[in-house]
Amino acid sequence: MARLLLVFFVCAIGYQSYHLYFGEQGIKRQEELAKQIAYQERINLRLKHRNQALRAQVNDLRLGEEAVEEHIRTELQYIKEGEVFYRMVNKK
Repeated sequence: MARLLLVFFVCAIGYQSYHLYFGEQGIKRQEELAKQIAYQERINLRLKHRNQALRAQVNDLRLGEEAVEEHIRTELQYIKEGEVFYRMVNKK
């Protein structure tokens, strides 16, 4: 009888240990979720920095004529009245 009870307890402990480690809410699942959270936090931090840079650029464009002028000159290749534009072309 004692052996049967011992075997039962060993099986019960083994079953519980298996579910504790490999189960749906087990330790393995918690480790996987922690890795996913860390990865998502890195992505969020990178996007946060990008958003801050874009906000700064928008504020510069709203507040200053110099920023608007610089943007127009670089992106749209505009020149002021009275300026001379030179284009250097490499011969191949």
